[in-house]
Amino acid sequence: MADLKTHKEEESNLNDKFAESCKVEETAKTTSSKKKKNKKKNVVLENINPFYEKAFANYPVHLKNTKTKGRHAVASEELPEGATVSLETATAFVVRSEFIDQNCHFCLADLTQKVICSNCSLSYYCSETCSSKDHTLHQPVCNAFSQVQAIAHATDVDVDLLRLMLLLLARRHMDSQSNQEDVTPFWCVEDLLSHIESAPAAFKQVVTAASERLLSELPESVQIPVEDMVSLACRINSNAHGLGDNHSRNTDVALGLFPLGALFFNHGCNPNTAFVGLPNGQLAFRTIRSVQKDEELVVSYIDIYSDRDERRQELLTTKHFWCKCKRCASPLEKSIDRFLQGVVCNQCEKDVYMIPATNIDLLMKGERSLMIENTFKCASCGHELEGQILRQSLDEAHSKYAAGMAYIKQKRDYIRGGQQLEALTKKSGHKKGDIHSLHSIRFNSYIPLMNCMRYNGNLKGAIEANKSILSLMEQYATVGGLPSNTSEHSDYWQNLGELCEKMANESSSAILEKKWLKEARHAFVQALNIRAVTFGKTHLKTQHIQQSIDKIKL
Repeated sequence: MADLKTHKEEESNLNDKFAESCKVEETAKTTSSKKKKNKKKNVVLENINPFYEKAFANYPVHLKNTKTKGRHAVASEELPEGATVSLETATAFVVRSEFIDQNCHFCLADLTQKVICSNCSLSYYCSETCSSKDHTLHQPVCNAFSQVQAIAHATDVDVDLLRLMLLLLARRHMDSQSNQEDVTPFWCVEDLLSHIESAPAAFKQVVTAASERLLSELPESVQIPVEDMVSLACRINSNAHGLGDNHSRNTDVALGLFPLGALFFNHGCNPNTAFVGLPNGQLAFRTIRSVQKDEELVVSYIDIYSDRDERRQELLTTKHFWCKCKRCASPLEKSIDRFLQGVVCNQCEKDVYMIPATNIDLLMKGERSLMIENTFKCASCGHELEGQILRQSLDEAHSKYAAGMAYIKQKRDYIRGGQQLEALTKKSGHKKGDIHSLHSIRFNSYIPLMNCMRYNGNLKGAIEANKSILSLMEQYATVGGLPSNTSEHSDYWQNLGELCEKMANESSSAILEKKWLKEARHAFVQALNIRAVTFGKTHLKTQHIQQSIDKIKL
C-alpha cells in the first residue's frame, strides 16, 4: 500500500497505520568518503526568500542557508525553555481516517454534534459555522472526496494521503484566486524536497494510477499534471507533521503540511526544540530547554533513545539523509550512545565494550559493525573482548525480548510475555557481561512489561515498571544530556498518576488511599511541569493534567 509518513515518531504509532512499501532506500548525497572535503564551511548560499523572513519576523529566530546545513533556523537571542519560535497554520491538513468522525475537519474540536457534508459524506464539522468556513477549500474537491475511498481501495494507496493531496490542490487553486495571510501558501510546498528519485517504482506506479482517477473527478481549474501529483505525494511522505488530539492520548488525529517548520527546523538526535499540534490546524515549535544565541534550533523526528546505528538507519530510510548532528558526530567513548547498545566490561565493570558506529556503506547493505568486528574494547580500561562473546550476550537479550513480544502480540499471553520481559529487566546492568543498565533494549522492555502487568491486574508491578521507565529517562538526561522536557516524559508521569489513582480507589484503608493519592498528585505535578514547557500552560493537554490535580482531595 502506498503510504503517508509524518515527522512525528516515537510512540505516535503512525507508521503502524501505513504500509512499508513507501520506505525508501537510497544512497545519501553525503555518502562517499571519497568525496573531497569542502574546505569552506558554512558558505552562504542564496538569500532566504523575503516571505520566509517576514513569516518569522515576530519570533526570536534568524533564518540561514549554508552549504553544510542548508536552510535552518538559529536563535536570535538567548532563549529560555518554553519559548515559542514558530507558529504556523497548515497549508492543508486532514483528520486521519481512524478519527474521521470524531474531530472537526476545520477546527479539530471534538465532535459533540456532527454536521456532515451531504455530497461527499466524508467531511465532518462541529458546527455550521465551521462547515461554512471550510466551504471555499472543500467545495472544489468535494466530488473527488466522494470517490476517494473507492480509488484508494482500487489502487492500494492510503486514503489519507489522497485526501491530503486533494486539499493541497484546493489550496493551490484558492491561492490563485486570493491570498489568505494566516495560511502558508501552496507555493511553499514546492520548496520542500520530494526525494522522488528515491521513491520505489511500485509506489510511483500506484500513486500515478490513483492520481489519474482523482484528476478525472476534479474541475479543470484544480488539476495539475499527473507527474506533479506523484511529486506532491512524495513531498507529503517526506515532510508531513502529525497533530495531536485534545486529550492526553499520545496519538495524532490529523496530518498536515507545514512548510515553514519542515524547511527551517532541521533534525537533531539531541533536540532543543519540539513541535506541538494546536487547534485549527496549527503547529507550534517551542524550546524544550534553554538555547544560546546563534544556536541552531533542532527537533527530533525519531526515537532519541535508540542507538546511533538505529537512528541513522531510520533517518536514511525515511528522511533520506545521513545524520551528522552533534550527537551522532561526537566520539563514541564520550557519548551516551555507547551505553545504549553496550555490554558491561568483564574487567573494570565500570564501562562498556564500545561497538563502533557503522559507516554508511555498510548500513545501506543491511550490515553493522557489531556483526563484523573481531574484538571490542572497553571505553574506560581498554580491555578487549572477542566479538563472538559480545554478540552472544546481546543475542541472548534480544532473544528474550523477541520471545516476550511474540507471546504478547501473537499469542496474547500477557503472563508469559511479561515473564520474559521481566527476566530481561531484572538484571542489574552493572555486572560483567550484562547489557548495560541504559541499554535501549531494557528501556524498550519496560514499556510492554508495564502494560502486561496492568493487564494481568498487577497494579503494583505496573507502577514499578512505570517508575523504572521514568528513572531511565532521567538517567538519559543526566548522563547523556538528552532532553527531559519531552511529551513522552510527561505521558509516563501522567500514566503513573493514573495508576496510583487506581491503586487509591482499590485500597482497603484510608491510610493507603491517602498514600497513593499523594503519589498520584506528585506524578501529575511532574507531568504538568513538563507540559507547561513543551506544550504551554494554555494547551488542552496541559489543562487536562491540571484538572487531574484539582480533583485529588487529600
